[in-house]
Amino acid sequence: MVGAAALVVAAGVLVSGGSAFAATITPPFEPDPSVSGALTLYNAAGQVITGGNVADSPIVAYAEADGSGRPGDNRAFLRVATPKANTPPDQFVSGLLTSAQNFPNTNAPAPLNTSANAVATGLAGVPSLASYIASNPNTETAANLANIYQLRLITTAAGQPQNTNYYRVDIQVNPAAGTWSVVYPGTKTNTATTLTASPNSPANHGSQVTLTAKVTPAGTAGSVHIFDGSNDLGAATYNAATGTATLATTPADGNHTFTAKFTPADTDSFNASTSSDLAYTVNPAGTPTTTTLSVTPPSGAPAGSGGTLDVNLSAQVAPVGTAGSVHFFDGTTDLGAGNYTAATGTATLTTSLAIGNHLLIATFAPSVGGFQSSSSSIINYAVVGSNSAAIPVDAQNDTQPFAGALSLQVASGTAVHLTQVPVTDPNGHPAQATDPTGHRHAWVFTGSLSGVSVNDTRPTQDGWTLNGQAADFVNGTTTVTGSNLGWTPALATGGDAEGTLGAGNSVDSKLKTASSDGLHTSSLFAHAGAGNGLGTQNLSASLELRIPDTSPTGLYQSTLTLTLVSP
Repeated sequence: MVGAAALVVAAGVLVSGGSAFAATITPPFEPDPSVSGALTLYNAAGQVITGGNVADSPIVAYAEADGSGRPGDNRAFLRVATPKANTPPDQFVSGLLTSAQNFPNTNAPAPLNTSANAVATGLAGVPSLASYIASNPNTETAANLANIYQLRLITTAAGQPQNTNYYRVDIQVNPAAGTWSVVYPGTKTNTATTLTASPNSPANHGSQVTLTAKVTPAGTAGSVHIFDGSNDLGAATYNAATGTATLATTPADGNHTFTAKFTPADTDSFNASTSSDLAYTVNPAGTPTTTTLSVTPPSGAPAGSGGTLDVNLSAQVAPVGTAGSVHFFDGTTDLGAGNYTAATGTATLTTSLAIGNHLLIATFAPSVGGFQSSSSSIINYAVVGSNSAAIPVDAQNDTQPFAGALSLQVASGTAVHLTQVPVTDPNGHPAQATDPTGHRHAWVFTGSLSGVSVNDTRPTQDGWTLNGQAADFVNGTTTVTGSNLGWTPALATGGDAEGTLGAGNSVDSKLKTASSDGLHTSSLFAHAGAGNGLGTQNLSASLELRIPDTSPTGLYQSTLTLTLVSP
């Protein structure tokens, strides 16, 4: 945490989820023997729709099949058919609703533009459903057949006839209202699955790798399996409420391709999804290397007039003589490759850092066999204004001035170390503590801040305000918002108290609650009214951090920024 005194749709369309004219029904000709699968309908913005106006042209912007169509086909179009009692579906009268267009359609909105399924695209000027119905109305009176029509996506390719099988959705028209709505099969909600790995690739021989899948929309019940190529590594531990699934594995040396596959519990309402391939490499066993990072000037140095600070990053790689390369990172941002000399094992890079908190790390990648890659420890580095001081704040998971007469003073080496504390209810059972973002369970850490004082010897005694703000906590690739950190400031006992804080201007209690934003936004530490801040005020604060219990184990670091302001 850093700061001034840094302690470091088109009209008439029914969108999915809205009310439809007709309830889900099963027409008597279903299941249609010529059907390859179902359709999902979209408007021009890429939203799933379940109905619209019969006069719209085109009837839909996009129609996506739940399969890729006949092998070799790369074009698709929509037809509409009029069901007739006691007649096979392939003999229904039908008409064209869209022209044949190529798929995949890279001009369509996401995720249609990258879909591997067949997609029909509607263009302006094509016949409307109303014009088709005028010539081919469904006047059947049989139950579940009146005013029913079937939309069909048909695939084809140059030089070959259209496919005799098709993807379909059955709709019902309300003649009085001039609208249509899907009645069979019910529209499914698409899911999406992404996959990440920790540590990042490449990993050293024998490393345990945690694979984390994220399923959206969150709250979708089901299961997630992780695959290495075609090899099923097993079911991941899946939290449907957050959509997060994790699985730990120790992959063999070499190259791997990981994927996560989500299977919904309710297959009638949700579609399954598979993540993109995640390429991963495990280096063979070899000589370990170590990388040590140093930064000059030290953390807490003031920025220049341009609001940035030039820093020199230096990495030392051992054993000396190992060929390879060194990259420097600020969090996940690659600052670039250092000037690396294998003979001395040193790499250097000069870069500019903006005012704020930076998590600096150096990573060595060997270019010859027989050696392992390595990364340095994270340096929590603060660039501050000319009247700033950085105080690192860290929490180990699962382990026990202004110039002139007004100045903010922070004791040398001041840091806050938050310690995890047990959270139990009165009966000794694990409590259901919640973090500020609504997670049901949370790890709780507490600690205290001291060594902060404000000295005011100005004869005018204009008063002052001291605020604090926390940056997000970072543990590798995991980030926990600074909203989860709260404090209760106080005057330190036994300190120099030549003046007192004015009545009604006592230190503020800002412990994070579900309705506040904790130290993620600027929060009052102490305030002195005009004439009430004389001398030195020694300040302290108790801090509490809540981290979701789904967070990985590790060291979480942040920087607290204190800003002293005078009217």
